[in-house]
Order: sequence, then C-alpha cells, then structure tokens
Amino acid sequence: MSRPKSRDIGEQMQIDRRQLFVVGGAAVAAGALSESSAWANGRDDNNGPGHGDHGNGHDGHDDGHGGDEGHGEPKGIWLPGDTHVHDDHSSDGSAPRQLSNQRDAGNLPVSDQIAYGESVGLAFMPLTDHRTFDQHWDPLWKSDKLLLLTGEEANGSPHAIVLGATDDIVDGANPAGSASFRHLQQSIWAAHAEDAYWQVAHADDGEFTKGVGPNDNASAIGVDGVELFNVSSDPDTEIDYAENRWNKGFRFGATGASDSHFKELRPVSAPGAPTTWVFAAERSVRAILDALRAGRTTISYNQDGPFVTLEADVDGDGRYEAIGGDEIIVQHGVSKKATLRVRLKGAKGMRVIVYASPGRSAGALATIVPTKDDETHVLPLKPTGDHSWFRAEVRAPGALAGRDSDPALPDQLRGATSPVFVSMRQAPSPAPELPIPPATTTDDHASLVFGGQGSFAGFADLAVSGRDTHVVAQVHRDSRTTVVYRRVGGPEVTLSGDSGTAKAPRIVASGDDVWVVWQDERGHEQPHRPAIYLRHSRNGGKSFDSAVRLSTGTGRAEQPAIALVDNRHPVVAWADNTNGAFDVYAMVVGTDRTPVNLSAAGKTIVVGTAADARSPIYPASLFPSVAVTRSGRVIVTWQDNRFDPDAGWTGHTPPEGQPASGGTTPDNWEILASVRSNGKWGASVRVNPHDDAADRHPSVTVDGAGSFVVAWETKALSASGANLSLKASRSTDGTTWSPAEPIAVEPAAMSQRPKLDTDSDGVVRAVWYDSRSDDWRWMVYTSRRTGSGWSAAVQLTTRGNATWPALDKGSVVFTTDRRAERVQRDHTQEIFLTHAK
Repeated sequence: MSRPKSRDIGEQMQIDRRQLFVVGGAAVAAGALSESSAWANGRDDNNGPGHGDHGNGHDGHDDGHGGDEGHGEPKGIWLPGDTHVHDDHSSDGSAPRQLSNQRDAGNLPVSDQIAYGESVGLAFMPLTDHRTFDQHWDPLWKSDKLLLLTGEEANGSPHAIVLGATDDIVDGANPAGSASFRHLQQSIWAAHAEDAYWQVAHADDGEFTKGVGPNDNASAIGVDGVELFNVSSDPDTEIDYAENRWNKGFRFGATGASDSHFKELRPVSAPGAPTTWVFAAERSVRAILDALRAGRTTISYNQDGPFVTLEADVDGDGRYEAIGGDEIIVQHGVSKKATLRVRLKGAKGMRVIVYASPGRSAGALATIVPTKDDETHVLPLKPTGDHSWFRAEVRAPGALAGRDSDPALPDQLRGATSPVFVSMRQAPSPAPELPIPPATTTDDHASLVFGGQGSFAGFADLAVSGRDTHVVAQVHRDSRTTVVYRRVGGPEVTLSGDSGTAKAPRIVASGDDVWVVWQDERGHEQPHRPAIYLRHSRNGGKSFDSAVRLSTGTGRAEQPAIALVDNRHPVVAWADNTNGAFDVYAMVVGTDRTPVNLSAAGKTIVVGTAADARSPIYPASLFPSVAVTRSGRVIVTWQDNRFDPDAGWTGHTPPEGQPASGGTTPDNWEILASVRSNGKWGASVRVNPHDDAADRHPSVTVDGAGSFVVAWETKALSASGANLSLKASRSTDGTTWSPAEPIAVEPAAMSQRPKLDTDSDGVVRAVWYDSRSDDWRWMVYTSRRTGSGWSAAVQLTTRGNATWPALDKGSVVFTTDRRAERVQRDHTQEIFLTHAK
C-alpha cells in the first residue's frame, strides 16, 4: 500500500517512547514527491534529484581541496529509509505493553514493522530495540524487499542508535570520579572499532535542555549523526543542539527518526515517517552505512516529500563537488563565483529556509517559497569565518513536527538537509565543554599488518606455523566488505573474490597448509542468507584453492570458528538458523559428509500465537569457538539462552498476580559445550549453570595437560550500568566443569571479547580488551592461568584504541585507530601485530 500523504489524525491517540497520552491535531498534506521509487531503485533518472549524480563517497578530508573541489560532481543514488524503529523485542515496544506496565501481550512482531517498511517502499531499515540484539536472532528478521541493517538503541542514558554492529554495544558504569560521559565516549569508540555508525538519539532527552543548553554528554567526540527530526521529541530543540555542536567544530550529519513503537499511530508515527534519505554509492548495506557515517543525508516528512538537497560549488567552475554532509577544506580561499544549489521536490507552497553558520540565531541566508513541485535555486556561497556551514530546511503550517513541538510555531519542520561544511586551510577540531584525556603516546612496538589512513580493517585472526605468521582480516573499501589474507612480510591477497559481502574470517595453519573460513552473502543481501566458505593453501599462502561452501542450509550461516584435527583436517563450527532458531553446526572437513547440529537437542521451541507477539520462543545458540586435543577430541563451545524464562525477549512478563519487572534486562545467556570423541558428538552441557548473569562470547583452548579451558565475558542481568568481567572454567572431559574463576578482574572496567591459546610451556593465556586505561581508550590486556589462578592483567597496547584481539602461540593481532589523523570523521582502523609478555 502507499503511505497516506497527510498526518490528519483528528483526536487520534499519540504515544511516545515512554508513555501514552492523547492529543488533538490536524495535519496538512505534504507535497507528492515524484519519481521517488526511481531514486530508491537507484535509477539514473534525469527527473530525480541530482540526476543520480550527487555523490562519489568522498569523505571530505584528504586532498587539500576538501570535498571534491576541482573534481566532477559526486556519483551515487538516493535511498529512503529509517534509522530508529522498534518492535516487541523492546520490552516497552508496543502499546499494550506500555499501557499495562509490561504485563500484557505484545502486538508488534518483527515481521509487522518490516512489512510496513516494505509496503511504503523503504530501501533500508534497522530494528533498534532497547539495549538488545535479540531481534536479529528472531526468525522473522528477514526481507527480500528492503535491506535490513543490524541496529540497537544502545546505552542507558543518554540513548544512542548504533547501526551495523555485530552484537549489542555494552554500556558500563563509569569509574568513581570520572567524567559522566566517559561510558558514552567509550561506546562511540567501541562502535567505530566495528566500522558501525553511532547516532545521538533524541538529543533533547539526553544531551541538551531547551533554554539551558548542552550538558556533559554533549562533550562526547566522534558522533556520526544526530537525530534532527525525531517525531517523539521536539525537532526544534534537536536543531538547536545540532547547531550548537556544529558551531563548536563538531562534524556530523542529520537524520530523521520515526522512533516507531506503536502500530496504532500509523501513519503518524511509522517506519519512514520521517524518512532519512542516504546518498549511497550503491544499494548495499555497507554503502548505506558509509553514507550515514559521511553524513550524506537529507530528511523528508515522509517518503512523499518534501525532498530538499543542498550542494556546493566552491571553486566556481559550475560543477557542484559537494553535497550535504561533506567537508570542504579550501587552501586558497573560496571563489567569488562559489554558489550553493538548493533542489526541491514536493515543496510547493512551503517555506524553504537556507541558513549559514551560526544558524537560526543569525537569521536566514535565504527564504524560498516554491511555486512548482520541482525547483532549483542557486545562491552565493560566502563563508562566515574560517569554519562555516550551510544547511536548508523546509517548513509548513499544520500538524506538529514532533510530540514535544511548540504548537505556537507558525510553521513546523517538514524536511532538512545535512550541512555542507567549508573550512579554510584545515578542518576544525571539536571544542567540547569537557575535554577527553589525550591519548597515550608510549610506543608499544606493535607493527602494521593491514590498513591505511582513512580505511577500515578489522575482525582479524592469525595462525603461527613455524616461522610464518598468517593473518586474515575483514576490510571495507569502496562500499564493499572483503576478506583479505597476508603472510606477514608478504603481499595482501583478497580471498573473497568479487564478493562485497564477505565477513568474519578465521584461520588455521599447519606446516605449509593454511585454511581460511568466512561467511559470505555473495552480494545478495535481500534477504540476508550468508553461507560459510573455506579456502585451502598448500604452499604457505602463496596460492589458494577455490572456495568451498560448507553450510548446506537455506538460512543465515554466520560466525564461523575453525581448528585442526590431526593437523590435516579443519573442523569448522558456525551458527545457522535454517530451522528457525539459531543452532550451532560443526563439520570435520574431509571426514564428515554433512554438518552436524550440536545444539538443537534439548531446546524447546514455542511457535507462539498471533495474540501475543512475544509468545514465540526460539532459543539461540551463537558465537561458537572450537579447539582440539592432541588425541583428536574436539570441543565446541557457544553462548545459549535456552534457560531464560522467555528467551529472546528483554524483560519478563510476570506470572499472574506478580508485579511487572525486568525492564530491558538481557537474557540469561549461558555457555554450553559439546565434545566429539571417536567420531561422535556428545550431548551439550552447561559450563557454568546460573540464572543471574549474561555469559557471552566464549573462547576455548586445550592446556598442556590436555584439559579444556573456556573463557567468556559476563555481566549481571542489567541492561546498562553494569560492567563486563571475564570468567573461565576448566574440564578434563568437557562434561564436568570447575567452578567459574575470575580473570584479572578490574571492577571499574568493562572487559570483553576474550581469546584463549596455550603458550609453549602448556600454560593457558588470555587476551581481551577493556576500559581500565587512564586515557579512557580501549586497550588489549593479557593474563595467564597459573596454579594459583589467573595472573594480574598485563597491558599489551598503549596507543589509541585497541580492540578485537586474536591470539596464537604468543602472537597477538588487534584492531586499532592509533594512526587516525582526526578525532572525528576519520574511519581509520587498522590491524597491528604484537607479542604477549
């Protein structure tokens, strides 16, 4: 169906993200936006905005000119979507749940919001439930019509939208005496370590108070986007916040947010209302995330418009080399012929206002009232200082733009662009009210393996064989995601071929044999159906055999892990939801004919009923890790929520007569294990049974005595404000496990993503990253399991953020931003190699 072109809700009920209340109101129709479907499909349409040639993916800080000065006009396609959408995986995600204090059934399943996004022609959409990733493990999280982005409304206070991460971004407690926004800053750095997008959610409820100004949280640096038009808030206060930050040298794009929780409010509050348009290099998840991080966005009231874009021709050559979101660095002054171009569709009769820094406080640069549905206007571009910005917005009388909008305003917000930023000679440095500590500069003597300034390489793994160190990583280039390999000292090799959707590589080696496994959608993301692929080199990485597909299902096969049996046969494990729930599969390549499901036995699947969106129960088995003993026993460990009372749903629906509780409390994740002996897999067992913590992301190894040791991250069942710590357990047979023991605990730090291996003396070593450093940055630490327990943490990295370590035979690779040249808008993440002490 098509979206109604008005928000004429009469006396309709209006609900915000916290409560229900009733307001009256009348709406005015937004002008129709013609050819919108052509733009969404990426067609180069001369009647569309910019003829499909508004952007080329340039991030605006590399050539001394900035932007694309002296270059051609940008190339790309406008794609409509939303950045902030909920469902019943948020404990308050539907009207019945909010009205009953989370007692009643939910009525907003994942499939309902996705179907609505499809029906109105969105090209992309995340489901950003509160402090959880459970929605992505729901079998209904799929679409063959729009690109689903992973997403989360992260953090306790203030909230943030994180798109493109691999799991939820953990929000811990600040150390005593630390600045209140420390945890927020660390959240931004953690997201960027995955090349994920981080957005301020409803800044008027977390970072900024109308009539007062910014609070401490506004000092966080590196924000990629800010909600300028959240219909559950006050867009005008959000604009005040954004202009305040831009004037302080912060650089980010603008987005819209339906913040949709409730189907009862459609189309007033629904996916795509407002619509965030991104100017992407292509129609792919990575291209959309890159466009969002570059700020190449514009916002419309809904997908029908009004649609407004802003472009800049700084050198006066008649070519508009920059669009909203771009930064232009001018070395020799702006041409007297420099102009701004405003393009409008569906804005007839509305007011289009162009502002230059410092913004609304200085009055409008120009006001335009279009008389046609399709107009273009050109204005002189005159910088207002060394660091200037220009933006456009569209206003019209009628319905309130947001729940908290001032009804006395004669015109309400209907559309807005991201700014074009223009700086003389160099980009600005943000000037927060509260500075973050300077990064430590002590040299840790780590060496570069993959990367380059302004590019992303992450999620590395390594295998040491003799004198050779083999490393694999996930690299993002040109809006594509590829898997690359390098023998240290040798050339970089792309293993994933022409695919732009390869992720999560893992590697093992023995002698001259090297095996690499990864997940890959082979460019087909609608629906998401990654499969597991394996490549083998028989000559130390000089060449590789063709990729072999291991997974045989029709669902999503993800998160591969690999080890070696008898140094000749790789054993690969992964998570797969072909049968509905995610299960862990394993296969000994060259021995097994088909993968074996290790986790399905003992699970209880509840299909649920249409009367309650929260009634289906599909326990998930995720993030496997695998190890092999010298005798050939294989162990696979994974995280599993089957013992949670309502697995997959934050909070808990209380039994009859008991008070509501739980809020957004996470699932009771536990670590499970299965052992293969003599060619047969044993039943899964609980490593650390409990009902009061979330244990996740296990890593397993074999110690010098042939016993299994598994480590994991754990936290109390609290959605936010609880720090992660690490625990470990040991077993001689994989069935009976020792009581969990802490690893190098620092109560004031968040410790996560442990990796285990065994040193040459048979002692197990752990590496991980955590937040205990005085400069707030994430650092990599190590500890060894001695006879008296785990040793004190030893810091391995000292420069910049260091995350996602991997370990083999004492060598450690990790992701780091240490060579980034800016504290904002610099996507540099590289792979470095060091050695454990």
